[in-house]
Amino acid sequence: MARESQFLNLLKINQSNFALDALRRPIDRDNFEYGYRVGMVAGYEEAINLLLQHLSEEEYSDNDL
Repeated sequence: MARESQFLNLLKINQSNFALDALRRPIDRDNFEYGYRVGMVAGYEEAINLLLQHLSEEEYSDNDL
């Protein structure tokens, strides 16, 4: 489980760093850049949710993956 925790922590750190970078420099952003940033943060969130879902399924299932 330690490896999965490392992946989860890395995803969360990268997501927050990406979002904070966008907030630190909001000037010179057009609509495309805004959409790109929002999409990337949402993508990180989806990856986190998929990892958590996989870990939950693995924990509560009798099958080995």
